[in-house]
Amino acid sequence: MSLLFDISAFLLFAMEFYHILAHSMILCGLRTLPRKDLIRIRYYFLVDGLTVVCSSLLLTQCMQWLMVLHLMQHLYYFITWNKTYWAKKIIDWSSLDYFRKSHPIDLNSTLSTMFDIVVHLAMMYAIYPLLDAFKIVAALLMAQAALYAVLFNPRFAWSSPWNMPKWVEKRLGKLGLEEWREEEEKNKKTN
Repeated sequence: MSLLFDISAFLLFAMEFYHILAHSMILCGLRTLPRKDLIRIRYYFLVDGLTVVCSSLLLTQCMQWLMVLHLMQHLYYFITWNKTYWAKKIIDWSSLDYFRKSHPIDLNSTLSTMFDIVVHLAMMYAIYPLLDAFKIVAALLMAQAALYAVLFNPRFAWSSPWNMPKWVEKRLGKLGLEEWREEEEKNKKTN
């Protein structure tokens, strides 16, 4: 194996693990952003999708059908970010604003995020035979350090809904679907 291949396997393994941790934090409501900040990280969906493309298509050449499904999902959200009902719904569901209010469990968004986690787990499973034990442990530690540097950085608005700094709490507002429904009502009244 070439040095570039080894480095790619190491970095993609770490990135897949990072995505698993980040999605799990959001799924459980442990760390997330105010909706207005989530809107600005649209490119994360592109990076997430491309990580799986690189892991499946370029590195392991396996589970390409799963990669295509995952990429379709992520391209849809990237292209329609904060414009369509489904994109607004996933942004809302992933936000601190949603977790702060009492909402029923959204099965669609929960299953979608769980699908994402399973895809990243599958890619890690496909990559791990390409790494020795030292590289696996180093990649896991690197992913955890990166997650901590982003999701637990006090300069960023990533917070727990139950322990939010005041400056983050001030960033909360209406959910996108609430605004969507209000706009729909206005349009019905004017027509």
